[in-house]
Amino acid sequence: MAKNNLTMGYYLQKVVNPTSRVNNRWFAWVDYQGTLSTRGLAEYLISLGVRLDRGTLEEVIVRLAQAIPEIVAQGYGVQIPGLGIFHATIANKKGGAASAKDFSIQKNIKGVRFQFRPDSTDLDSITTKEFGKKVSFGNGYYKEETGAHAPKIPLAALNDEEPEP
Repeated sequence: MAKNNLTMGYYLQKVVNPTSRVNNRWFAWVDYQGTLSTRGLAEYLISLGVRLDRGTLEEVIVRLAQAIPEIVAQGYGVQIPGLGIFHATIANKKGGAASAKDFSIQKNIKGVRFQFRPDSTDLDSITTKEFGKKVSFGNGYYKEETGAHAPKIPLAALNDEEPEP
């Protein structure tokens, strides 16, 4: 398994909350770029060599997104090798019912959850631990202000070199 073959951007930001025990401490955050649309995901997969036109690939992605919840609601898990398993669970209210006769959906069930369990059966596992082994950090920056549009200041500007994250 290749180590550190993914590079993740990050930034540092200071907590400014006088009531917090970590007030004025700096923490690293993922440099989140947004969410890919179906079109964006299709274009990315095509850039990786998928041999379908973008329209066909977009349709496959949309149909897959529709099909997975339908299949999960029927009581099946859906496994995508190397990615993981989508499945449903029931969140029961605390205490349960005294007997099967006393059970009711309204009284005893909080809700249904759609869950994802990362694949951990092979070397391409995407569990948190394995994902962490595959990621290295790119050039970081820091923000003096909060918000998505706050200026990004390269960490290298602090000492003419980037400190260890």
